[in-house]
Amino acid sequence: MKKIIQPVLVLFFIGLTLLAHAQEPRELYNDGIRVLNSGDFNKAIGKFKEAVNLKNDYQDAWYYLGITFNYAKDYENAVYSMSRLKSINPNYNPWMYYEACKALIELDKLDDAQNAANLFLEKLEDTPNNMMSRHQGVYRLNYAKESSKIRSSAPTMSAPQPIAAINSASGDYMPQVSPTGTRLYFTSVRQGGFDDPDASNPTDFGEDLYFSSLTNDAWSTPQLLPEPLNSMGDDFGSAFTGDGQVMVYVKCETPEGIGNCDLYITQLVGTEWSKPMNMGNVVNSEEWDSQPTISSDGNRIIYTSARTGGYGGSDLYMVEKNQLGEWGIPQNLGGIVNSPFNENSPYLAPDGKTLYFASNGHPGYGGMDIFYCLFENGKWSKPKNLGAPLNSRGDDTNFSISAEGMGYFSSSRLDGSNFEIFQIELPDELKPKPTVVVQGIVSNSKTQEPIGAVVLIEDINSGELISVNKSNSSSGEYLVVLPAGRNYSVSASSKGFFFYSQSFELPADTSYAEITNDIALEPIEKGTKVVLNNIFFESGRAELKPISYVELNKAVDLLKDNSTMVIEIGGHTDNVGSDALNLSLSEKRAEAVRKYMILAGIEEERVRSKGYGETVPIADNSTEEGRAKNRRTEFEIVEF
Repeated sequence: MKKIIQPVLVLFFIGLTLLAHAQEPRELYNDGIRVLNSGDFNKAIGKFKEAVNLKNDYQDAWYYLGITFNYAKDYENAVYSMSRLKSINPNYNPWMYYEACKALIELDKLDDAQNAANLFLEKLEDTPNNMMSRHQGVYRLNYAKESSKIRSSAPTMSAPQPIAAINSASGDYMPQVSPTGTRLYFTSVRQGGFDDPDASNPTDFGEDLYFSSLTNDAWSTPQLLPEPLNSMGDDFGSAFTGDGQVMVYVKCETPEGIGNCDLYITQLVGTEWSKPMNMGNVVNSEEWDSQPTISSDGNRIIYTSARTGGYGGSDLYMVEKNQLGEWGIPQNLGGIVNSPFNENSPYLAPDGKTLYFASNGHPGYGGMDIFYCLFENGKWSKPKNLGAPLNSRGDDTNFSISAEGMGYFSSSRLDGSNFEIFQIELPDELKPKPTVVVQGIVSNSKTQEPIGAVVLIEDINSGELISVNKSNSSSGEYLVVLPAGRNYSVSASSKGFFFYSQSFELPADTSYAEITNDIALEPIEKGTKVVLNNIFFESGRAELKPISYVELNKAVDLLKDNSTMVIEIGGHTDNVGSDALNLSLSEKRAEAVRKYMILAGIEEERVRSKGYGETVPIADNSTEEGRAKNRRTEFEIVEF
């Protein structure tokens, strides 16, 4: 997994006068520093060991031996090394206690870790230049105090299960599941991708993007995503909008790169993906930018960045589309979410409010743990650890969840280094807010051919435009995710066709559901007749309800765009009540719609109205559902 080596405050003490040591231990120590800086932890450990074996009180060698053991995740020996250093010189450097605290946390020796953190804060001089370091110490102390409560909590879920059909002998990670839970995208370094094997690791064939489909409750054999998404370079961290037609992912060390890893974006046009485009130096920085998630509606991206100015090694940032449809300036998610350490692998759930992410700065089980928080009233809530057995002593990252509530994540718990993908069912209190998935095919009503249409999601009460989607130009397929707690208008429009709208009322207590809603658009031609589904009147009266304005404004725009069009507004009722009253009511309602359109700027001679009462039913009046369909407002093109 492409990632930066996070700062652990390895201090190279400028101006430190070393005591006179034998030449050989000094040379071994210098060799250890050199190979440590190259990232070869095992070789560095060997050099430092040789140095302390030759000179048992070699303080600098003991210190860096302990640091290197921490890098190598050999926490027992990290604690031993710092303990030896303490016995030689308890005032050598405050950071020896900080490093000991880190290792003790991983060993679940939390009381000892608190003591080490307190010693670090006691011995670190309280000066302005040390304020950031003291923040780190306070966080480590809080981690040691609070983690005991978390680790002793009773499990609230069944153990996660590795997905045998997806995992390989190489690393598999960064899963993202589609809202319907039927497709899983992930990154793998398995053989069979685009890259040659890594010379130093024969199981690493470079990072590529894969997907698997769920059929009859079984995951299919993973398949490579096509070019140009995958390339000979490292391609990883795929994140998709709800309809699967926009993807944001990561490429590293490219000729046009801003930093060493950048975010790229691409769109599915028919059956082909567009050329991936670097998101540029507004989104990307000169540092490491990676691990994106994009909201279901495509308006928001949250990602991981190690850019300067953050709270710690890597932080979570958010960009949103501005009023011009361009991506705005990244905003740090702030000190509630981010810590002085590392936050990464964000995932914004289908509800658009629940954020899952990984952190080693908030209290947990050691390594990276998965947390979640909610965006409410303009701010993020305090992160909550998802608990065991989802979280473990290994690194647990890259959580995603379907709209129905099945979770997927990657973990190194089995062998300590190689990541595998697991699935788990969360308890209700840890799931996102309920959503409804509306999907279907937009087609030509005359020819049944698929249409690439603009699909708008609006709040039917306020008229707020929530998102702009598109149906696929080749298949006509569309998918929108509607979070519970609002009432929506979902409309489709395409040039040369009359628009279609449908309302969806989703109270806060709505349960997850999938709705198939195929849309047949009527061509704009003389004689075309359509029902406007989202025009509502007060019961038994002709006053338009305000929620009708969203639909009426679309009709007004259609007439303005087609200056030769003349329409008839037809009012219809069910058969409840007398024929005369129904006819009169239908005439008044049709006239109310006509007056609205004239006031909105349409010439009087282009809008006619007529009431039909109960004489032209389109459904059986013996049922409430049928009567509701018969109570309708129709538009008919009489001239064009």
